[in-house]
Amino acid sequence: MPTTYIPALKYHFLTPFYDWFIRLTMPELKVKNRLIYQAQLQPNEKVLDFGCGTATLTLLIEERCSSGTVIGLDTDPQILAIAQKKISQKKSAITLLTHEGSTLPFPDCVFDKVLSSWVFHHLTTAQKITAFKEINRVLKPQGELHIADWGKSETALMRFLFFVLQVFDNFYTTNDNVEGKLPDLMQKAGFKEVEILGNQSTLFGTLSYFKTVKCSS
Repeated sequence: MPTTYIPALKYHFLTPFYDWFIRLTMPELKVKNRLIYQAQLQPNEKVLDFGCGTATLTLLIEERCSSGTVIGLDTDPQILAIAQKKISQKKSAITLLTHEGSTLPFPDCVFDKVLSSWVFHHLTTAQKITAFKEINRVLKPQGELHIADWGKSETALMRFLFFVLQVFDNFYTTNDNVEGKLPDLMQKAGFKEVEILGNQSTLFGTLSYFKTVKCSS
């Protein structure tokens, strides 16, 4: 995760409203359940939610991996405080970690799967590549990375809607997404084949579902 980061809604004072805003404007549970279905999680797997935010996805992962190990990682202590409250209310066994360095705080080859939703559009190109390299490192051979994030616009309307989001958010981290560069960046980081398993139109543009697998050697 980067040493500098953009909060989930760009500004720290908006963080307490994140869950409310996403529920109001996005099909959040549909997106995250689709990502979990795509990942085909198994009961005993060790899974990392990269950029877990308020832990909505992390808790859904735990439901599928009830006898496994689920870890949520994020750079933002403020949003993790919200996540911790939700996890405590659920009496969950999820581990949440705050991390601000470029190296993930895990040894090599420990996770079966890494999932991430709406995170990489907050990272610069260099930060994306670094994150992908680190995810590749901590995945087991044949381990999988599954991402739901903004992708290349499918229509002129989707491009316009994403432009509106970029005006609010920024251009320098989101351009890679809308230009369809995420698969190339994953490959630069060591992943070989990257699949786009679906696209979804939203109020803010085209959301894409990515999958890539760590090579055995």
